[in-house]
Amino acid sequence: MPGKLIDRIQAERSRQFVGRAEEKALFTSVIGQSPMPLVVWSIYGPGGVGKTTLLRQIEGICAQEGIKFTTLDGRYLQANPDFFLGALCMATGMPSPQEACQSLASGGKGVLFVDTYEAIEPLDGWIRETFIPDLPENVLVVLLGRKRPPAGWRSDVWQTLCRVTPLRNLSNADARKFLDYQTVPETVHEQVLEMTHGYPLALTLVAENYAQTGTVGLGPDPSLDIVTVLLDRFVEGVDDPVYRDVLELCSLIRMTTEALIAEVMDAGKASELFGWLKSLSFMELTPFGLMPHDLARDAIATELRWRNPDRYSELHHKARAYYSDRLDRASGAAQQLILFDYIYLHRDNPVMAPFFQWHSQAAAFADTARAEDLPEVLRMVERCEGPESAKWASTWFEVQPEAFMVMRDSAKPSRLCGLLTVLNLANAGPTVWQDPATAAAMKYLDSTAPLRAGERATHFRFWLADDGYQSVSPVQSMIFVTIVQHYVTEPALAATFLPCAEPEFWAPMFQYAMHPQVGALSFEVGGHQYGVYFNDWRAMPPKPWLALLSEREVPIKAAAEKPRTAGDIVVLSREGFVESITEALKAFTNVARLAKNPLIRSRLVVDRVAGEADTKERVTKLRELIKEAADTLNTNSKDDKLYAALETCYLRPLRSQEAAAEKIDVSIATIRRHLKAGAGRVADVLWQQETGL
Repeated sequence: MPGKLIDRIQAERSRQFVGRAEEKALFTSVIGQSPMPLVVWSIYGPGGVGKTTLLRQIEGICAQEGIKFTTLDGRYLQANPDFFLGALCMATGMPSPQEACQSLASGGKGVLFVDTYEAIEPLDGWIRETFIPDLPENVLVVLLGRKRPPAGWRSDVWQTLCRVTPLRNLSNADARKFLDYQTVPETVHEQVLEMTHGYPLALTLVAENYAQTGTVGLGPDPSLDIVTVLLDRFVEGVDDPVYRDVLELCSLIRMTTEALIAEVMDAGKASELFGWLKSLSFMELTPFGLMPHDLARDAIATELRWRNPDRYSELHHKARAYYSDRLDRASGAAQQLILFDYIYLHRDNPVMAPFFQWHSQAAAFADTARAEDLPEVLRMVERCEGPESAKWASTWFEVQPEAFMVMRDSAKPSRLCGLLTVLNLANAGPTVWQDPATAAAMKYLDSTAPLRAGERATHFRFWLADDGYQSVSPVQSMIFVTIVQHYVTEPALAATFLPCAEPEFWAPMFQYAMHPQVGALSFEVGGHQYGVYFNDWRAMPPKPWLALLSEREVPIKAAAEKPRTAGDIVVLSREGFVESITEALKAFTNVARLAKNPLIRSRLVVDRVAGEADTKERVTKLRELIKEAADTLNTNSKDDKLYAALETCYLRPLRSQEAAAEKIDVSIATIRRHLKAGAGRVADVLWQQETGL
């Protein structure tokens, strides 16, 4: 007798099914034991992740093992007990609910599947407390839905009788196997995996699109049907605009916390919104907050950026302000996490994205090296850069051991997985002129922008990951975040030098970050050539630099100011600054001469005017600052003669110095001494404002 068509359909389903080996093995193990160790198995995941497809495979296992199974679908049920029991009667062919329940395992074990469980969630308490306890003891209930099961399944006896399994994306190996079955060429597999993250529905849509058009068809344009379908799966049923807003915010940032929602969105509803996000099946709960699955994040953020770019920019701007505010109040590991969140806002930037591994943060932490770490440090340097570099690393460890930072394996802190040195060139002794790398840096500084008293220059002499040297990796990403942390926490930082074994590879990122490669800084050690990226932080301090990078990422239309670049700023030595102040005092009433004074392009002035301020506005600000500094002399009786000299000769000048000397009753020689001393005092006041030192 010929078989039924359903048998052929099921066979083809099984042939094309890939992955879920752990879930299938768990089910086979549970039904193979007597009594069965579980009463309830809850499987949850976002729409399109493959819950129903897995259900069909498990039904097939039941058929092969001769185990009776019954399937209900929440989409066709009403959330009341009578309707549920009536549907069970129809599915089992029994006239009464009691008989239907008993028939679930007639003659042996049985399985009751309830698909789309979220549709009847109001029944959850009744199902757990009333319905399931009345079932025969040899029945396993399998619940499949989009939402994480309510807390009731994780308390009381259910902690041991209920298993909760989040259904994740397919592994790369399983995703490739699926694409092979769908005859998608291997040449595009990597591209497909990068875009879909192994999400089954996305893989299916890409395969269908490729069969029809010969293209992958999943990109940044949400007008494509594929992105639209994915988005519908993730936001289905989200009608409240506030809920939609918080979901969109969550898609832009690395980790979502209740505190962030309260500040960026609605403090009064923060707890409610965070609780709702936590219930979504495509949210991962981490020790630091909530994180959406990669494809859900991509689909929601991409659609928002296309549909409402102003709203995208607004949320981006608010998140940046939140992180920026907390940078100054955090320290250590907490500050590093905030910086990672801050930098994560650039994940969609086509320049920055290839140089960070956003989705796989290293299971490591930065720590100051200890004496016992030195052999391993030298081994890493020698393996990556050769014995001569290792000798310099050993020398520098003797000179500045505190400059050596290591990346430690979180699971085994004694294991080192990376290295970063933060050499202080201003306090390095004679070694700084012996190492080719630091000697080139000091020579460049001395010839172009010498360090001023109290300032520091940092050379990141060695940076590497043990398993990938200076290639893109989770450890490299952590090293770069640690470097940025140094930028924002070192108060007297004047300049930084970052050497690269392959500077051309890193050029796009450093150009975007406004760190030029300077040929004069290149050096050779052990036959290896290194290019060096440089930045003068006196021209643009780290916090404004971070803000400018973000403004370039998503400019806020409401912002009227033109962002400044480092080229707008003049960095003066202490001597040059005093000379410029003296000249500005002499030309205080001459706007044309003041317009040529380098002080109008110094931090002193530029930080105190709008970004688009013209020369006239800068001159006005310079005059105000000089007058305010001079006025401080008039508040002290010891200095009032100095102020009188400045006032009568520069601020409100008389016709000549002789006339000024006569008015304040001093000699010409004395008034000239007072002018020199007064100019020096004004310069002292303004130098402190210029440098913060």
